[in-house]
Amino acid sequence: MRRITQTLLALITVAIACGPTASAAMEGRDYAPGIEYQSAWSCHGQEKFNWYCAEQARPVKPPKGSRTPDTAATKEEIAVDELDKIRKDLDAKRALAVVHPTPDNVKAYMEAQKIEIDRASYFADVWRRVLWQNAGLNEELKNPMNNSAIKVAARERDAKQNETMTELAKEWGIFFFYRGDCPFCKHMIPTLQWVTRQYDMTIMPISMDGTTIEGLPPSVRDNGLSARLGVEAVPMYVLGNVKTHKMVILGSGVLSLQDFVERIYVLTQTRPGDL
Repeated sequence: MRRITQTLLALITVAIACGPTASAAMEGRDYAPGIEYQSAWSCHGQEKFNWYCAEQARPVKPPKGSRTPDTAATKEEIAVDELDKIRKDLDAKRALAVVHPTPDNVKAYMEAQKIEIDRASYFADVWRRVLWQNAGLNEELKNPMNNSAIKVAARERDAKQNETMTELAKEWGIFFFYRGDCPFCKHMIPTLQWVTRQYDMTIMPISMDGTTIEGLPPSVRDNGLSARLGVEAVPMYVLGNVKTHKMVILGSGVLSLQDFVERIYVLTQTRPGDL
């Protein structure tokens, strides 16, 4: 641990040290330049009318995503239209029942709502049947919901986390940024002591105001590392590797022992989406 402490001190020092030709062309000219040019009073062999040539009407493109009469709607598009119609019909009946709550209007809305509840129940029943029969869609294989399976997953996760913490303690330590007037910083002393006893991980207290803190290894004065890491609040915890000089921010505020273990495991051993 003494070697890691010295290396963490060195790591603090290292972290701080460290014009177009088209304009000359005449479009649409169908005669040799300068000789035998066509009459200015004709348009492609036809006489002008009202001093301009009649242009052919350009086809109008349909709006993006719209269907033309010649395009057959897909099953999905038909379903979207039907669902939209169902929503509008239900909203209309609800609005009428609220604005004019006569027995007939309320009954009509209740009947329409019951139809949709039955439809939703049928959908949910089909959903679970499909889920049971397709393991690739079963998210519980990754995050179980069954109580007994949750216990098994938690036991396996705790074992991996404890193994990871013991192994990481050989090369990693925790920078603990604090101030003397911070009550939450002093509140974290027992938890940090427990991290050291449980996993033999080195804690390096870094004072933001030059004060000392009892119950932890001797602190060092912040020499600019907090600014480099963007430390804006205390207590702040940063994981540092004594070999690669890599630093990983664990977070700030009051954390439990389990918070430390979980964050260190997640941030060093997993990628987003793994858990």
